[in-house]
Amino acid sequence: MMYNSLSDNASKNQAVILAVDDNALNLQLISSLLSENGYKVVVTNSGVNALKYLALKQPDLVLLDVMMPGMSGYEVLQNMRSNEALAEIPVIFLTAKAELNDIIYGFKLGAVDYITKPFRNEEVLARVQTHIELRKAKLELNEKNIRLEELTLELETAKKELEVDAWHLSELNAQKDRFFSIIAHDLKGSFAGCMGATQLLTENFNDYSKEEIGSFIHEMGQTATQLNKLLENLLAWAQVQMGLTSANITSCDAKAAVATAIASQQHPAQHKQIELISNIEEPVKILADSHIIDAILRNLISNAIKFTPQNGQVKVDCKLSDDGKSVFLRVIDTGIGMPETMIEKLFKISENVSRSGTNGELSTGLGLILSNDLAKKMNAAISVESVVNKGSVFTLQVPVATD
Repeated sequence: MMYNSLSDNASKNQAVILAVDDNALNLQLISSLLSENGYKVVVTNSGVNALKYLALKQPDLVLLDVMMPGMSGYEVLQNMRSNEALAEIPVIFLTAKAELNDIIYGFKLGAVDYITKPFRNEEVLARVQTHIELRKAKLELNEKNIRLEELTLELETAKKELEVDAWHLSELNAQKDRFFSIIAHDLKGSFAGCMGATQLLTENFNDYSKEEIGSFIHEMGQTATQLNKLLENLLAWAQVQMGLTSANITSCDAKAAVATAIASQQHPAQHKQIELISNIEEPVKILADSHIIDAILRNLISNAIKFTPQNGQVKVDCKLSDDGKSVFLRVIDTGIGMPETMIEKLFKISENVSRSGTNGELSTGLGLILSNDLAKKMNAAISVESVVNKGSVFTLQVPVATD
């Protein structure tokens, strides 16, 4: 037998007490007393029924008779303490067994208190209130401990994120320092050469032939072009690092993009008598940002010309991937190539891979670093193959446009 002494609209904030006793009169007295004092009471007359109820719900307190037919209060308590979900529910024994041994045994099993029969109302209310408040305080403490553990975990996670951010910031600062070191070195060298040539012309102009003056001017023009290219890369790289460069990806014609890039590099190619050609015969639609792909192709072609000797060749061709999802734009030169150890460092600002071109052209490696960063902005990728004294192949992999 089990019934609830309160109506269904009882407050959800009331403490719930399960009273277990095989004596109907005791149950009635307990139920009335506790209900009148604001508790929600559930009663049952056997240990078996009590465990059935406890399997479904967890009250705030159990008032448990010791001597009951079928299953004693001790057995009920043993079952509760062996169940993790019920182990923390406080149990007060209601019993006429007031012998010291009985009380000690009950406490060993996990009871929190004893009330002897016949009980006094004031004692019952005082003990129930005490253990209900202790139960509430314990639950609140558990919740706070759980929240504290969560906050500790959040703090540890935040700390790790800060450590990662700090490391990343340190890396960026190191890259920035390396970048400006390269820029400062190359600007100083180029300006020194240009200023030296200017000073020689100024001081000894009448001593030079027309051809010698023309040679000075040509060299100064080349230096100015190299400085302009260096500053362009500086500004573009800075914009990428600050997140100011975004990709406007649309369907582009790869053949037209290559033709534009080749046209922009005809002058330095002609100066070194390098054949600069495109092997792309048909329009090829790719998904790319037209400005970004132009910058990348210009850098790759300029780099190929720089490291290709007189009378060499630089060509650009196009291949479709086996799955038909990507286009490989390849810049192929007959230049001096590079060893594998240099290839591994090409796209790392922290590594020094600067070297002069075959005609002494300025080279910092920043153009390739910029190109690699720009390629990532539009879901493209750059790869390199090279053989020393035979040439290099720089491949730009770009998604195919399906429209």
